[in-house]
Parts: sequence; structure tokens; C-alpha cells
Amino acid sequence: MKAYDNVERVMNRWPLLSRTLGLMLALVAYAAGLLAVDAATGDARMPIVLFAVFFLPAVLRAWLLVYWQVRDDLRGRFSRLDRGNA
Repeated sequence: MKAYDNVERVMNRWPLLSRTLGLMLALVAYAAGLLAVDAATGDARMPIVLFAVFFLPAVLRAWLLVYWQVRDDLRGRFSRLDRGNA
């Protein structure tokens, strides 16, 4: 449990890192799933298209979490700078 606590502490300290790792994991799982479906179905393309369409929202959600984290961080930094100059 100590290793898990250390990882959790790092992820809480740098939330963008955790979002980015989640995005990378989603992309790798998506690509691996597509390759597995392709290997299992041979020349049939419909299962690959169905897999790609069905799991695309998971990848888009991971991307949006990274985007929102970066956007909020930038807004927070610029609003602190504006308040400091006023």
C-alpha cells in the first residue's frame, strides 16, 4: 500500500501528469484493441469500424480531461498575474 500512497501523492501534486498518463493509456488501449480486433477478424472491416466508433468516446473523454486541466491551469496563472498587477 505504501507504493500506492506514493503514486497517489505524486498524482495529487501534479494533476496534469495524471491526466496525461490517462490519455496515453486510453490511446494505447484503443490502438491495441483495434489491432486485436483486426487480428481476430481477418479481412472483415465492419468489426474494426464498430470497435473504433464504439470506443472513440473514451479516447475523446481522456483528451478533453487533459485539455480542461491545461485550460484551467492557464486561466489560474493568468488571473493571478492580473490580480498581482492591479
